[in-house]
This record gives sequence, C-alpha cells and structure tokens, in this order.
Amino acid sequence: MKVLPLVLGLAALALSRAALPHHSSAAVYDRDTVVEAEGDVVEVSWTNPHVRFKVRDAAKTWDIESNSVSIVSRFGLREGLVKVGEHVKLAGNGGRQRDDVMWVTNMLLPDGREILFGAAIAPRWSDRTVGNDIRSAVSADSQKLGIFRVWTNVTSPAAFWAQDFPLTPAAAAARAKFRPVLDDPTQNCTPKGMTYIMEQPYPVEFAKDGDDLVLKMEEYDTVRHIAMTGTPAKANAPRLGVSAGHWDGGTLVVDTTGIDYAHFDGRGIPLGKGARVEERFSLNADGSRLLYTMTVSDPLTFTAPVTLKKEWEWRPGEQVRPYNCVK
Repeated sequence: MKVLPLVLGLAALALSRAALPHHSSAAVYDRDTVVEAEGDVVEVSWTNPHVRFKVRDAAKTWDIESNSVSIVSRFGLREGLVKVGEHVKLAGNGGRQRDDVMWVTNMLLPDGREILFGAAIAPRWSDRTVGNDIRSAVSADSQKLGIFRVWTNVTSPAAFWAQDFPLTPAAAAARAKFRPVLDDPTQNCTPKGMTYIMEQPYPVEFAKDGDDLVLKMEEYDTVRHIAMTGTPAKANAPRLGVSAGHWDGGTLVVDTTGIDYAHFDGRGIPLGKGARVEERFSLNADGSRLLYTMTVSDPLTFTAPVTLKKEWEWRPGEQVRPYNCVK
C-alpha cells in the first residue's frame, strides 16, 4: 500500500474546482494503488456529476472526489454527513499525474464513524460504518408490468465497452489522438448523446406517451422519444437521433438514425454521421431483468457492425431522480 502524507504548501488551496473537470475517473486515478491522507475539510460540494471535497493539512490541499450524488444517495449517504472544519482521515485511489488528488473510498469522521463510498468497500479503521445499499430487493414481475417501470443498472460502463472494436484506419487514428482528460466529451456537464449515453450507470424508466414511448434516463436528465406509429410526436435532442420502435413479440426493437453526436464512447472512438443503431429490449423469464443489446452499423468507424450488451434489474420503489449536473 502506498501512503502519502498531507504535507505541502498552503498555496495549493487556491486550486479551483475547475482544475478537475468532469472526466473518466480511470484516466485520472490509478485504480491499482491506495493512498491515505489526513486533514481538515475546507470545502464540500455535494453535487452531480461528482461529490467533491477539499481537505487540507498544514501544508497541502487535496482534491477529493467520489461518485455522483445519485449513486452515493443509494448507499444512504446524504448532504451534511461531512462538514467543513472536521478533521478526517481518507483512503482511496491516487492520481496518475498529480499527488494531490484522490478518488475516495473510505473516510473516517471525528466521531469514529467510517464512510464507505460505494459497494463492496471494506472498512479500514472502524466497525461503525456508514454506507450500505438501501435499495429494495430485486423482484419478479408478478404485476405483469412488462418493460414499463424503473430499472436499476446492473452492468458497469467498463463491462459494457469490454471488447476490441474493429476500427477503420481513420477511427483508429482518431482514438490514438484522444487525450482522456482534455478531450472528454462530458466536460462542463455537456450531456452525452447516442451511443455513449446508453452506458449510463443510473436508473432508467420506460413509459408510454400517447402512441409513443419514452425512455427516461437519470444521467443528464436525458429523455429519448421513440415513435411507434411512423411519425414521432416529439423530437429528440439532435445528439440522440431519431428513434422508431416496433414490437417483435415481447421484444421492443428501436432503430435510431440521424444522430448528431461525434462520439461513440468516451475514450476517443468517433461516431460517423451515417451511423445506424438497432436496440433490442426484452425481459428475462421472471421479468426481474431487462436485457439489452445495441448493434451499431457505422462504416466510417467500424469495419463490421458491433454489438454491445447490458442488463438492468427491477427494484420496486426505485426512482429516476433529477441529475442537476453542476459545472
């Protein structure tokens, strides 16, 4: 374990929130190392896209980052839990390029309680922990609701993208030039478009809107309108394209074209103007899971169509909450 003391210049306190814009956390933090720090909380920002803290000792200020409000709230963590002026102890993943940043996993409060910032995190210092999954249990669809309910994400973004994509030479060159922090398409709360938005790790909800369907996604308060009768009654934001759906038995099939968004993912793979996306949403045998496949045909980016898969599960009582991203 690598342990770094919190002892550098007070001038670091002038570091602004803009120094760490919204980004892919794996690009900034080394997930293979653990660092520790101890100091006084001088700033708390309990906002999306990431809960953040500044912690200072006599000579150094750390930028401390965690998951979104949406995620930590589902583990029972609420604003006010950490207060400015408190002396805390921290552990988490250190920065790849800087030694004053941390993706926090554990925080020891002055009263001896230890905050666990996510699932499957082991306590380090105390048996008085704060941070457990407070969501309801996964349930079968005994009410015969079909897809029309709120679904909780199961598949991580990393697992969603976990394959070697058959890139064209132009797409491979574009990815090679991509700078993970500087070129992140979601900087300053810029919302994701298709196909990137479908990785989002928050709840989604299918609902009916007259003859059409809507897919509400928590991340960036995204709403996709799906026309079921030929002409869409409501238009999507251009970054989401034009979606037309139909039923194939119990499977909802959605075809999306006209996507005005240049990013296939957040790692530098582009999306061509003529890309076509077919999505299929279906239930497992007892209706407790929503199964998803997305096939992308884009000859400017891929030498063959690519298919991605993920799943959601039904936890009754779950909600799609306001995201309210703050730049």
